[in-house]
Amino acid sequence: MPRLPAWLERYRRLPKRVLYFAAGQFLINLINTGQFLLLNLFLKDKGLTDPAIAALTSQRFVATFFLALPAGLWLRGRPLRMPLLVGSVLFPLTALASLQTVRLGMMGAASGCYLAMGFAGLLLNIASLPMALRLAPKDQSSETLSLLFSTWAAASICGGVLSSVLQGIGHLNFAGLYLVLDEHATLLVLTLAGFGAPFFYARLPDPVASETSVKHWLHVRRDDWPLLTCALLPTLCIATGAGLSIQFLNLFFSHVHHLSSAAYSAYGSISNGFVLIAGLVVPEVKRRFGWRGLILGVQGIAVILLAVMGLTELVAAAAWALPFAIGCFIVRQPLMSMAAPATSELTMNFVGARNRELISACSGAIWSGAWWLAARTFEFLRSHHVPYWQVFLTTSALYLAGCFSYLLLIRAVERGDGDGTASAPLPETEPV
Repeated sequence: MPRLPAWLERYRRLPKRVLYFAAGQFLINLINTGQFLLLNLFLKDKGLTDPAIAALTSQRFVATFFLALPAGLWLRGRPLRMPLLVGSVLFPLTALASLQTVRLGMMGAASGCYLAMGFAGLLLNIASLPMALRLAPKDQSSETLSLLFSTWAAASICGGVLSSVLQGIGHLNFAGLYLVLDEHATLLVLTLAGFGAPFFYARLPDPVASETSVKHWLHVRRDDWPLLTCALLPTLCIATGAGLSIQFLNLFFSHVHHLSSAAYSAYGSISNGFVLIAGLVVPEVKRRFGWRGLILGVQGIAVILLAVMGLTELVAAAAWALPFAIGCFIVRQPLMSMAAPATSELTMNFVGARNRELISACSGAIWSGAWWLAARTFEFLRSHHVPYWQVFLTTSALYLAGCFSYLLLIRAVERGDGDGTASAPLPETEPV
C-alpha cells in the first residue's frame, strides 16, 4: 500500500473525538452552505426584491449581535458540549420553520424565525472554535482547525451537486404525488440532513478550559481589553466587506450575467472543490511560507480577483465577461478561504486560553452586526441603483485593510506579546 504524503498522514492521526466533531460541523454546514448558495434565489423566486431580501436575511444577525457578548462571557471556561447540543437541535428546527413560513407567505413569522435561527447559530459559533482546541492535541491544532474549516467546502460541494441534480430533473411524479425539485426542495433536503448533527455532538467528551477566570463571569481583566481590541480589528474590516457583497454574489450573477441558480450551484461546487483541497493544505503552506505568506500573500491575490470580478459588470455584454467572472469566482474563494484556519489559530494564540470563548463571541457579534449593517447598506445602495461593481470595490478596500491589520497580530505572536504562547519557529518541511 503506497505511503500517504506527510501532510495527509497528519490528518489520519487525528483522534476520533475530532472526527466526530468535524462530522457534526459538516451536517450543520449543509444548512449554512445551502442557504448561502440558494436562499437569496429562493426568496427572489417568491417575488422579493433585492432590498426586501436584504431586509429579511439581516434579521438573522440581530439576535447574535445583541446576545453574543453576554453568551461569550457566560461560557468562558465552562463545558461546551451542552451549548453545542442545544444549538445543533435549534438551528435546523428554526431553519426549517423559516423556509416554510416564507413558502406560505407568512413574512412576519419568517422574520421571527430568522431571529431564532440567529440565536441558535450564535451558540454553535461561540462554542465551536474553543471546543475544537480543547479536543485537539496541541501539536495537531493546525490540522484540526483546517479540517473543521474544510467541512464548509465539503458541505458546499454536496449542496451544489444536489441542487444541480434536483433542478436538472425539474419535477418528479411519484405514486400520484407531483414534486417540483427547485431551490426550496434542495434547501429542505439539506436542512433535514442537519438534524443528524446532535448525534455526533452527543458522542464528544466535555473537557474544560485549561485556564479560567477566578472572578465573576461578567468580569474582563483590564489588561485583556487591548488584546481583544487588537484581535478584533481585522475581523471588523473583513466582516464588513464580506457583508456588503459576498452574501449577495448569487444575486450579482443572476442580475448582471443572467446565470441560473442551477448553474451557479454547479460553479459553486467546482470552486468549493478547490476550497476543500486548499483548506487541507493550509498547515503545510503555513510551514513553508509562514503567517505572512499565508494570510497576506494569498488573501491579497483573492482581493484582486474579487475586484476584477465586480468590474465585469461594466462589460457584461461582452461574450468573454461571464466566463471571466466565473473564473475569478472559482479561483477567488479557495484563496480567500485558505487563510481562515490560520487567522483563527493566530487570533486564539494571541488572546490565550482564558479569552477564547470571549473572542469567539465578540467575533460572532462583529460578523453579525457587520453583516446586518452591510445588508441594510446593500439594501439602500441597490434601492438607489448603485451598481454591483462599486459595491465590490468597497469590499476589496475593506478586505485589504483587514489583511494588513493582521500584521499587528503576527508580530505580537512571534514576539510573544499576546496572552498565549509565542509561535514556535516553523519546523523543517517533510518531503511530500
